[in-house]
Amino acid sequence: MTKERQQPVQEGEERQPLETESAARWKQISSEGGVPDPLLELIAARFRLLGEPLRLKLLAALTGGERSVGELVALTGASQPNVSKHLAALMQGGLVKRRKVGTSIYYALADPSVLTLCDIVCAGVQERFTALAQTLQLGSVLAPEEQPLEGSEAVRPGFRQ
Repeated sequence: MTKERQQPVQEGEERQPLETESAARWKQISSEGGVPDPLLELIAARFRLLGEPLRLKLLAALTGGERSVGELVALTGASQPNVSKHLAALMQGGLVKRRKVGTSIYYALADPSVLTLCDIVCAGVQERFTALAQTLQLGSVLAPEEQPLEGSEAVRPGFRQ
């Protein structure tokens, strides 16, 4: 998989489209008449599954391999009923699988591609906040005459005073 990432756009610069394998797939589907609605629904359902922090925590815990419900409860700090509810949703969505041994149930990742998605999102979040931190650091090294006066309110673009 190609890992080309776009540099942050500076003010006045034009954003160039991403040219990764993933972007190429979306571009191809789009040029062939668009993404069919049923496929969009399936994709949206997958994203909804990942929109819950506890589910992400459970998936992260399962990256180390198969785990019992009790182990997942201990690792996440969530209650057993809550963990079971979210595991059921992840299983229904095809992201995890389970097997029963006696009275214990063990869960494992069923679709490791979800880890790639999580890695991409994490990298994007990290890039965004690294850029923000650098911007904030720049603000702290401004010359005294460039610093806002103490007690003055800065005018924010798009807002009226």
